[in-house]
Amino acid sequence: MLDVHEASETAAELAWWDPDVLAEANIMPATGLATDYLNVFNEAVMLLGLLSDMPDMIDELRNWEPLTYEQHFARSGFQAKDLAILAYQNADPAIKVPFDALSQETCDLLQGAIKQAETLVQNGKPLEDFIAETTMALQSSIMMLDGMVHGGAAGGAQDDIDALFD
Repeated sequence: MLDVHEASETAAELAWWDPDVLAEANIMPATGLATDYLNVFNEAVMLLGLLSDMPDMIDELRNWEPLTYEQHFARSGFQAKDLAILAYQNADPAIKVPFDALSQETCDLLQGAIKQAETLVQNGKPLEDFIAETTMALQSSIMMLDGMVHGGAAGGAQDDIDALFD
């Protein structure tokens, strides 16, 4: 007899390719990706935005952990997490490779921003300009990731991010 976890894995293995099943699970059939992964970044950006008014939120930001797509879904409460992981594993490398690269760049950008924010908070420096510029860059990166989830190309994503800091 299959336990619930094994049954859900079996169902995911049988259905990962069905566009209707993917769409019902909030996984984009064209890419095999789900926007739920972007919550890894959105939550940290939200906390970063609160720092001006609540500098003690830096403690929450310090706890932020970069997660790969698979790590996020393995830990998440996403109802179709097994299906999300399986669809990702079977996604076209032409979609997955640039998505993973931009995800890593966004993680790196966020980790650097947290370190800079921590220094500013510790030194009692103003945060407003730093937060405005950094959240704009992060939100731009997240929007590009969202576009990739929905089937758009990465096309110059890093150049666009770099331009925000020039």
